[in-house]
Amino acid sequence: MNKRLILLLPLVLVVSLFPSQMILNAHASGYTGTGLVCITSPATATNCSNSAPTIGPVTVGSTFTVGVFINNSQPMGGFDIYVAVNASYLNPTNATLGPLITSPSLTNICVNGSAQTGTCTTGTANGPGVVEASTVESSGTNECSNSPPCSGLAFNITYKVVGPTASTPTFYPADGAGCSPSSVATPTDVCVLVADALGNTLPENVLGARVTQGVTVNPTSTAVSCISPVTVGKPTTCTATVTDTATTGATNPTGQVTLSTSGSGGFNPSTCTLSSVGTNQAACLTSYTPTSVGTGTHNIGASYPGDTVHTGSATNSFSLTVSPASPTVGTTVILETTGGPVTTNVPVGSSVHETAVLMGGYPTTGVSGTVTYTLYANGNCGTPATVGSRVTVATSNNAPNSPSFILSSPGNYSFQAVYSGDSSNAPGTSSCQLVIVGATTTSTVTCSPSPAVMGTSTSCTVTVKDTSPSPTTPSGIVSFITNSTGTFTNTNSCTLAAGTTTGIASCTITYTPVATGHHFITTSYGGDSTHATSANTSNMLVAVGTTSAPPSTILGLSPAIFYSVIGAIVVVAPLLAFLVLRRRGKTLQKSAAVSTTP
Repeated sequence: MNKRLILLLPLVLVVSLFPSQMILNAHASGYTGTGLVCITSPATATNCSNSAPTIGPVTVGSTFTVGVFINNSQPMGGFDIYVAVNASYLNPTNATLGPLITSPSLTNICVNGSAQTGTCTTGTANGPGVVEASTVESSGTNECSNSPPCSGLAFNITYKVVGPTASTPTFYPADGAGCSPSSVATPTDVCVLVADALGNTLPENVLGARVTQGVTVNPTSTAVSCISPVTVGKPTTCTATVTDTATTGATNPTGQVTLSTSGSGGFNPSTCTLSSVGTNQAACLTSYTPTSVGTGTHNIGASYPGDTVHTGSATNSFSLTVSPASPTVGTTVILETTGGPVTTNVPVGSSVHETAVLMGGYPTTGVSGTVTYTLYANGNCGTPATVGSRVTVATSNNAPNSPSFILSSPGNYSFQAVYSGDSSNAPGTSSCQLVIVGATTTSTVTCSPSPAVMGTSTSCTVTVKDTSPSPTTPSGIVSFITNSTGTFTNTNSCTLAAGTTTGIASCTITYTPVATGHHFITTSYGGDSTHATSANTSNMLVAVGTTSAPPSTILGLSPAIFYSVIGAIVVVAPLLAFLVLRRRGKTLQKSAAVSTTP
């Protein structure tokens, strides 16, 4: 049973058990209306004011007492009234009944959710900062001798000031079904019930009060910043900071900050609760997710409404860079005869098509825009190129296939898909996909003699080899070019002839260099119906040729004979001189012998 309904039970029982008592009617002056529950200060006031009173200024740590007064009501037999304050600034410490109910019974006084007398009504507004007082007249009769108007002090409340604020209200809480029925017509769940002795709800108005402190309201500034840049569709963290800018007595702001954006996007949460930073700041975090790129810049704002000791402030100054998403683009070349992707060389005349795959991007349901398919007549996606088609991306990033390409000539081909991008997604290009038409070949070229002699012919032989697992002999024509000055026979080309080994063919051409230096001889094999093209370059040195000098003579003799004669003379002359001197010596000896004979 709702505890409020106990008002009726004792009233009815007591009426049947006790005779009526005469209770003096308190006629109040001041408030001239009918049926008012108000807060009075001082607590000894004998009537309500016509407007909410201002109490104070009070100071932190001080206490004060107010009265809860019922003014110009119909005669009542009891009441159940709740009074609330902000517990961050005021703390109710005690409550006592006033003289309005002459002989109170079944009294309950609950302060801050704890029973001071009796019990606390559960499932109602009771809790921090709330006082509930309820009682009924034990005689079973109405007060004021059952003669309207009836006025008097219902109860007193003593408060202690626990936190600084410029002002804070005292009010009557509302609590849905927990405070029903109510004496207040609108809203219908205000926790004020005044009833007569029979339990009938009496109509009442309510009037609270405001408690002021002698505090200064400090100015503030608000700033906001986010992690930038951010990709569309991805969250980024934004920080709002509120600073007390007072030169003295600065404190940490409290409360909430509301975030805003000039672009398309959402905050989670849209308001964040400040936490103290240092001695004069407070900050809070939220997440922002842009849902479109727009101009590429979203101006993020923050608004602080202030608190009881701080003014409000706002900013709209942070420029958040929003980048488009970057979907990945892939392409696969499909061989139409098998329906599968090309993984090896394909025959000449094969029919293929491209299929593009888009992954990622924004939104997750799929990007918009187009995909352009291009075929290149080379293996590196370089010019020349043939645009196959441009298709529109459908839902879920579904890009239609390209038209069919017929690869009618051997060689290297490449394919690429290019995504155009849209308002939320950057353009993208797939990797280059190589397709080789015909069996892979290699070409080598050698020239002999090498080094060559300027003006003298040299033979250059090119060998083309099928490098596939099951090789066949290449056929066709190989062309030659040089980076220098020289001439080839057979209009710069020769026709391959099969060799003794399957898969290998060669041919020879004559090259006559007419300049010295390095000659780079490049061969290009054009492929055939089953073989792909290939090329090779050989570096050949060309030197100046040597010539014979005319024979020279010395005194009519060849140099060899002349020097041989000279050599012989050099060797024989000393010997002849020796022999001549020896012979002369012997002659002199004989002459001497003759002259001395007696």
